[in-house]
Amino acid sequence: MTQPKRFSVKYFVEGGATSSGVNFDLAVLTPIFQRWIQEHTVEGLLIDVADYRHVLNGPGVLLIGHEADYSFDLKGGQPGVLYTRKRELQGNLSEDLATALRLLTDAAHKLEAEPLLNGLRLNYGEVVVAFLDRLETPNTPEIFDGLSDELHAAAASLFASDSVQVESIEADPRKVLTVRLATAREQVTS
Repeated sequence: MTQPKRFSVKYFVEGGATSSGVNFDLAVLTPIFQRWIQEHTVEGLLIDVADYRHVLNGPGVLLIGHEADYSFDLKGGQPGVLYTRKRELQGNLSEDLATALRLLTDAAHKLEAEPLLNGLRLNYGEVVVAFLDRLETPNTPEIFDGLSDELHAAAASLFASDSVQVESIEADPRKVLTVRLATAREQVTS
């Protein structure tokens, strides 16, 4: 099996005060992300901001980078912070996931600290990983089984625990392989 090259990781918003799951106007994300570009707030070469708020349950507001994108994502009606790796990393899958999860966690904490987001809180007790290349990483039980050890290692590292759940959450083979990593604990390691 080949090393997955493109994947995303996402933390979901806790609770949610409105139908969109957030209690702030998503328009404030554009100037926040533009400031992040100017101040190099998160790692990577940041290029632009794209606003897709008009798309129902869509990609939300994206901070576009060279290696990866950060976004406040609305897909599936489940708002959250998403990190999408577009360029290949250099490690094995568990190392690459650990790097992506570290970058996602850093960005998530920084978004939670933004005063205009009215106390945004994310659930750090679970993360969803989506493997975006259906040719290299088809959504089959065999591929999931082949990735299982590295997914468990990444989850154990993220949650600083051996008590983790790793489960495939998308059964349709026409869709991307999507995996949920979770723990009973609410905190992640930094």
